[in-house]
Amino acid sequence: MLDLSPFRRAFEALPAAAQTGERRKALDAFLTAGFPSTELEEWKYTNLAALAALPEAALQPEAELASATGHGDALDALNAAFAGGVTELRIPAKTRREEPIRPSDRAHQRHRLHLERGSEATMILNTSGDGVFETIFADIELEAGAQLHLIRLNDAGADSHRITRINLRLSRDACCDVVTVDLGGRLSRHDLNVDLAEPGAAIHLHGLYAPTGDGHVDNHTRIEHRAPHCISREQYRGIARDKARGVFNGMIRVHKDAQKTDSEQRIANLILSPGAEINAKPELEIYADDVKCAHGATFGQLDDEALFYLRSRGLPESTARALLTWTFAHEVLQHIRLEDVRSRVTKRLLRQLPNTEQLEALQ
Repeated sequence: MLDLSPFRRAFEALPAAAQTGERRKALDAFLTAGFPSTELEEWKYTNLAALAALPEAALQPEAELASATGHGDALDALNAAFAGGVTELRIPAKTRREEPIRPSDRAHQRHRLHLERGSEATMILNTSGDGVFETIFADIELEAGAQLHLIRLNDAGADSHRITRINLRLSRDACCDVVTVDLGGRLSRHDLNVDLAEPGAAIHLHGLYAPTGDGHVDNHTRIEHRAPHCISREQYRGIARDKARGVFNGMIRVHKDAQKTDSEQRIANLILSPGAEINAKPELEIYADDVKCAHGATFGQLDDEALFYLRSRGLPESTARALLTWTFAHEVLQHIRLEDVRSRVTKRLLRQLPNTEQLEALQ
């Protein structure tokens, strides 16, 4: 049994006013349940035991007064106990918010976003800070016809530990475009749960995970097709080098009433070093009989023919490899609509790749 007393001591070091009843209940729920075990299928490849060994100073519970938030499982309870209240935002009906929603940079964040009928917004969830341990939990609801462009970024330092969970519920004809990028960190786990609750809802997921060193990144997605005529598109790409480890698990479930479902899931992975590892598992459960669904995962190294072609055009082998790797990642990065964010992420990726001097023009 892991010793979770550092989490209790970190919490009890907060000012008395911050130790509200609801936050303490959440803390007690976490301490009772503990971190999920690797014996559970969804945690088979990700061991959170390292979090219990973090120093108290790294846990950083937020000192500001929190609202009563409620909680679900142990990790949700941990976030509810440590987050500094609930950030709630509602976008009025038929309103297009021009400025992206950028929540304040806190170690532990808890958000609720509601887009009313026909509204449109962009939201950026950033876990790129210097903190050793950070969590972000978000519940997002889109009413009929609403549109959301959601970007989640993680390019934190080599010693960082990150846990995020995003729950999305889409009503009739709502559409959400999600881009997630993981370029840093020692241990990261990201859960993205999508509920296509009413006819015509659509979700487009684009993800890139590229751990380096001895970093570990785990992405779990779950898409529930509950209604007819819904669309889901999922494209994730993984790149692992050095002794890094990537994990991807994508579940798509088509419920019995979700006729005319149109779903596609494509996972591609590059292994650039002998010591690197990626475990990817696409899953598809279909309980309706009139659907169009496809899924698959590929693993490999850089294409020898493409390398030969680039080298025949005068590129050194190292630069050719960097160019092909960047091109592989760009299939995801091009879906980041905000130019400043896309440029920053591209520069960060290029810094991770060796021999990228000739690729600077791609920024």
